[in-house]
Amino acid sequence: MKSLLEIGRTFRELRINNHISLKQASDENVSMSQLSRFERGQADLSISKFISALKNIQIEPDEFFSALNGHQKSETIEFMSKLSKLEYERDIEGFRSLYKEQKEKYSSNPSVYQYHLNMILAQSFICKCDRSIPFPKEYEREIADYLFVTDEWNIYELILIGNIYMFIDIPLLHKMGTEVLNKVTKTGANKNLATIVLLNIFETCVYRNSKDAATYYKDNIPALISDETKLYERNLYHFLLGMYTYKWEDKTRGKEIMEEAIKIYDYLGCINLAKNYRQDMTDYIIT
Repeated sequence: MKSLLEIGRTFRELRINNHISLKQASDENVSMSQLSRFERGQADLSISKFISALKNIQIEPDEFFSALNGHQKSETIEFMSKLSKLEYERDIEGFRSLYKEQKEKYSSNPSVYQYHLNMILAQSFICKCDRSIPFPKEYEREIADYLFVTDEWNIYELILIGNIYMFIDIPLLHKMGTEVLNKVTKTGANKNLATIVLLNIFETCVYRNSKDAATYYKDNIPALISDETKLYERNLYHFLLGMYTYKWEDKTRGKEIMEEAIKIYDYLGCINLAKNYRQDMTDYIIT
């Protein structure tokens, strides 16, 4: 498993080789300071920000992962490269083609369970692109069976959870969430990705009226975002805290907290984020 420092160094080398400055590599999606910390191995990037940064340094995802692994690309790396590009483009037909590809590989090599997991992951993106398509219940059970017999949850396992959480019933989702928190607390590995997964689970528990589970994440996530540089995670948590407060404690104060988080995005010039969260707050209050 490649470390965050190795990933950042590879990005920096490719950027410099293409004679592109940090300023040129940054845009409205990813700032110079974020890229600088990423290159030093001090901060992770979301998939959308990573793909945007790669585009700015004129590198395709498969080229990056090829360089990262000394041009010894594994099938998993190739799959994740395709997946991240399709997510950035919201290409449902591309996801369907990827699902078919992995299904054919699994049919030919049923002993390689990774192909089946890749199928499920591709299906989750299909369902997210078209909400009228139900996520198969048997996939939910299969993912759970796989996760709870796997000792170490690395990036791949966190990506699985982070993309199927919205399709999972609360009891099982909460079991996964507590295990993610337990593993992060013990090892500290993949903390950034794990934190985003837990924030998503927290939001889901609030939306689905599961107060006990939501309270667990409300109380435990702050320890993961104590670093003041975690601006996005801290502000997202603040917004979710507002949702929680609005639903179960004080509607007036809850609305105020949500508005505070939105104003921070406004002050920072994050127009799209502010717009999206303002719409989320409106939908939530109406609901």
